[in-house]
This record gives sequence, C-alpha cells and structure tokens, in this order.
Amino acid sequence: MIFRISGEFIKVSKNTNNRFWNPIGMFYNISEIKIEGDWYKCGISYLAKNGKSYIQVSNPMKVDEKTLHIKKVHTQGLYKELEITKLKLNLLKLRLHQHKLNHSSFKIRNTISERRNTIYIFSVATILSVIYFIINEMNSNSLMKYISENNWLQTIIIFITISGFINIFYPFTIKKQIDEKDIERIAKDKYEEEARNKEIERKATF
Repeated sequence: MIFRISGEFIKVSKNTNNRFWNPIGMFYNISEIKIEGDWYKCGISYLAKNGKSYIQVSNPMKVDEKTLHIKKVHTQGLYKELEITKLKLNLLKLRLHQHKLNHSSFKIRNTISERRNTIYIFSVATILSVIYFIINEMNSNSLMKYISENNWLQTIIIFITISGFINIFYPFTIKKQIDEKDIERIAKDKYEEEARNKEIERKATF
C-alpha cells in the first residue's frame, strides 16, 4: 500500500513472517520511501507537537533482498519530518503493524491458535448435540427412544459419565508418559525454534 504524505510517497509491504493464523510472533511490516524515483527502506517514528501529528523518516537505505546486506545509505539519521492527518496516521500504523488494534488482534489470534484443540473438541461436541436435537425434533424423539432401549449404548454413556466425574477429582489421561527420547526430541525442537526465531529477527531488522 502506498501513502502520499506531505508530497512524499511512503510504501508499506507485508513482512512474510506475519502469519494471520498460528502466528509465530508479531513483526513490523516493511516501510519504504520514494527518493528520486527509487524506493529506499526506512524507519518511521511518530511525533506530536502543537496539536499536529508528524512522522519522522530516518535512515533510508537500499538493502539486498537475498543477503539483507546494505547496498547504499542515502541518509544517516533523520531524513524528513512529514505532517500527517489523523486518519492517515492510524491507517499507516495499521499497515505497519504498530497500531493498538494490531496488538489486540495478535493476542486474540494467538490465544485461538494455542487453544485450537479445545476449540475443535468443543465445536464437535456442539455440532453432534445439535444434530441429536434436530433428529429427535423431526422424528418424534425416535433417536432418544432407540438409545433408551439399547443396553450397550446406555452402558457406554454411563461409563463416559462416571469417567468424567472421576476425572474432576482425580485427573487421568491415556497418553503415554514422557521418556528420555521425548526429552531429547523436545530439546532439539526448542533449539531449532530459537535458531529460527533469531533468523526471523535478523531478517526483520535492518
């Protein structure tokens, strides 16, 4: 997305590390300014004075997309200070992932991602319950009568009910206990995750 601010063109490009679902973190998107027909990556900060809003564009530079090495520095430090309207300021922050709404959205999506298994199970239970209700409503409680007359089904239901009641006071699981190989695998995954996060941070910073 390209913004025209006080006669200058500011472009915001998506940072590929920002995933909508199952986010690995919250990273700023990439900001660039057009100088003499060329796009330069730059930093953007915000300033308010005398009741007006401004953005400060700093350190415009050209960066190699593959190696991330700096090829050319146009200006070190502050390049320009541009007055900006409130509307454009909020839109710019949203696009750059620096707005309060971005942080709120990230927290919600991250929570959903962390609890997706619980959400799946709850959704399945809800859907099956609704199907059971609809079948009974459309067929004069035929399914309920069938279950009430089937001893095997009632035995399974009683078992599940009692197990759930016991689990409240004495939690148990059918998952196998963790062993030495599991610990080694978890440690290896953790090391790879930290290395990946460092690489992402390096790519997201210039």
